[in-house]
Amino acid sequence: METETEALDPQKKQESEVSVKKVEVTEEELADLRHKAEVSSQNFERAKKAETKLAELEISKNEETSPEVFSDEGKVLQKQIEESSRKIEELTRENAKKDVLMAHPILKEKWEEFEKFRSDPENKGMNLKTAAKAFLTESGLLDAPRKGLEKPTGGARTQPSPGMSIEEIKDLRENNWPKYLEMVKKGQIKT
Repeated sequence: METETEALDPQKKQESEVSVKKVEVTEEELADLRHKAEVSSQNFERAKKAETKLAELEISKNEETSPEVFSDEGKVLQKQIEESSRKIEELTRENAKKDVLMAHPILKEKWEEFEKFRSDPENKGMNLKTAAKAFLTESGLLDAPRKGLEKPTGGARTQPSPGMSIEEIKDLRENNWPKYLEMVKKGQIKT
């Protein structure tokens, strides 16, 4: 409440005013200040002109990047070009679909599921053939094993029997009789 009364009281307002001192300036200083003010205003005008010119250039640049067709023939040609490019794009998609269906006939039955798979954000932008292989692999519909490892070669193997062969036993008996007897006693050689 005291602040409201202070604001309304004129005596208090006069006390808060700041006294202003007059400063005397010489003619040279005054001329220098006027010159600086004039140069400053000229610089300001130049900056404004440069800004407007830049804005005009940007506008004209935008107009140049989006050309408009003004003649009737130009409009007709533009429509024909757009229609032809749309047809080409459609035919390209149809040919790619036919190629994939020829390579993987099982996709005819699963085409709706395949389209859902392709619309998934993780699979967007994937080539149609690559997407078909990925879909078939994930669905478990791809019968052919993946290429990579070689098939084993070398024929059937027989497991080596544990212990000594008949020739080794015969050689041990004929050349090292004490060791042969020791092994027979321990049960290492079976007859």
